[in-house]
Amino acid sequence: MIKNILLIFTVVSFFSNKNDNEILNKTITNLNLLKAIEYNLVISDYIKEQNTNKIDSTYCYFDFSSIDTLIGTKYQFKYLNNDENVFNGKQKFIIDNEKEMVLYDNKPTKRGVIGATSLNPSIFTLKKVLPKLITDATTLITRTNDSLINNVECYQFKIVMSGKYIDLGGAFKKSNNENIESLDYHLFISKKTYLPVQFGIILKNNGGYQMSTFNDLKEIAPKNDSLLSLERAPKGFIKNTFSDYFKGMRTKNNDKIGINAPDWILPMIQGDSLQLSKIDNKLILLEFWFPYCKGCVLAVPDLNKIQEKYKNDGLLIYGIEFTKASEKELAEYIEKQKIEIPTLYMGNKVSKDYGIYAAPTFVLIDKNGKIVYNSAGLNIDKLIEKIEDNLPD
Repeated sequence: MIKNILLIFTVVSFFSNKNDNEILNKTITNLNLLKAIEYNLVISDYIKEQNTNKIDSTYCYFDFSSIDTLIGTKYQFKYLNNDENVFNGKQKFIIDNEKEMVLYDNKPTKRGVIGATSLNPSIFTLKKVLPKLITDATTLITRTNDSLINNVECYQFKIVMSGKYIDLGGAFKKSNNENIESLDYHLFISKKTYLPVQFGIILKNNGGYQMSTFNDLKEIAPKNDSLLSLERAPKGFIKNTFSDYFKGMRTKNNDKIGINAPDWILPMIQGDSLQLSKIDNKLILLEFWFPYCKGCVLAVPDLNKIQEKYKNDGLLIYGIEFTKASEKELAEYIEKQKIEIPTLYMGNKVSKDYGIYAAPTFVLIDKNGKIVYNSAGLNIDKLIEKIEDNLPD
């Protein structure tokens, strides 16, 4: 399937560093000239071992003429299910059609605004990051084979960052994670417009990739403010602030402390299945998670250590993947992330029974089957305290 995304010419052209720099600098100039744009973002996630290619598509709009000082742009993302994610320069809001709900923030933080799905990566990201990349002494940018992307002739550049990766909004972050060293960024620039056509990563160790393609990118007139206004949200939808919503969810979860944990039967990646009520006289820690969740990845080493430390004291730990990832996909991901705790999957209904609204979420169940701890996010000190307070005699 990879050949459908990247069609490489058989003839390799060699250019001087000067010409390469001219291409990149012209791209930076053209990006900075953009005022308001729209494009169709297609994200292709290819796993070589399984020969699977997941594709997702989103309509993206940016207004770089915004006087907003938080991130310097307005945006609107429309997903295939017609949900929306909007920042209008003052407010951030999302429209969830399935739940008939609107969540909004009248005083959004920068991190909250740049954390939107479809913003990373995006044309906005490249406007921010490309000038940094070409001036960073530890980043190696090399011109590779010219390419054809959706019938658009492109220059291709490989970008190797030593011990760093591109984080939200085009920021650089340092990392000692060995997985960071196993990837190369690739940027494809139109020979006609000198604007990005595709950007993403290729895994050096297995040939998989995740690529974002900016289809039908064009400049348009800035949208009227009314089209990005919270007021146009469906009238019958429930409106709530992000803070009140998540506060309510935390309160709802705290209300579960002391109640009997809902029973379940789930299949295990390691084989067979497991039923909660069949586990006797054990303290059970459940982690609700999904692949590529950053908080979940960061929690892996701590959970491995906790399991090793308390496994002979009556503690069992299980990860419950609660999206719709396949068994094969999860097995490959678990091995890559070095997850040592047993993993259960097909946990979507279970997550709803437990009121899960974020990942990772940790639920501690005592030997009598009652919930004694519930936390969205890993508070390692508090979690260990609760584990030690509730270990079976």
